[in-house]
Amino acid sequence: MNPKMRLILDPARSAALNMAIDECLMESQVLPDVRPVLRFYSWDQPAYSIGYFQKVSEIAERFHLSDPNIPIVRRLTGGGLVKHGHDLTFSIAAKDSHSYFSCGAKNSYLKVNEAVRLGLKPLYPTIDYADCKSIPLGRGKGNRVCFEDPVCYDLLLNGKKIVGASQRRKNGIVLHQSSIHLSGDPKIILKNIIEGFKECWKIELIEEPLTEKELETSKQKEKERYTSNNWTHRPRNTIFQHPRASSPSENFASAG
Repeated sequence: MNPKMRLILDPARSAALNMAIDECLMESQVLPDVRPVLRFYSWDQPAYSIGYFQKVSEIAERFHLSDPNIPIVRRLTGGGLVKHGHDLTFSIAAKDSHSYFSCGAKNSYLKVNEAVRLGLKPLYPTIDYADCKSIPLGRGKGNRVCFEDPVCYDLLLNGKKIVGASQRRKNGIVLHQSSIHLSGDPKIILKNIIEGFKECWKIELIEEPLTEKELETSKQKEKERYTSNNWTHRPRNTIFQHPRASSPSENFASAG
């Protein structure tokens, strides 16, 4: 019998609530009998997400992010600037002892993208990996745009990066976030990626929507953290430090 994984197919939500839900699902993984979670979601309006280590003022100035109608939200994971709106986004929350995450950030990123590639290959036959010999795996910080420069194990279509991702590992739990930028029918793309995970990871996906308690907790996090200027505009001296220096049980990795 294949191992089971929870599948959440979420409706479009605000940028802040999407990030809050991912954090809530990550935190729930500390419970002993909780299944790992694969959540697909979208955005109710265009938004920018920035990595944990990025500074809003520098990003906004460099990339001219001046439209007050496009919110900026800070992710819990590392990586670079991502513009959301028409992308398909997914997250995975799991214990880092899970077979696909116990291998470390670089190899687990490959394992996630193996499933995505398998699902997308019938729709986009030329999809392939970036060349790891010439480019490294991305790491935590830097004022860059996720989709400008491919890094090791990124998925490319006709030489263009189409999948960006980042991870946060804390107290034995992993949060992996991915954004997929493709033209095409989003329902077909979603269906194929789900099948890719089933086939590649040899898992059974059990669809279970968010519970009322999870949504309530997430909305509280949205209010207290992800819509707060104290979080989004955190000053450099509170976030621009190597995570290993502050917590040996916490680390970040990115491919964007």
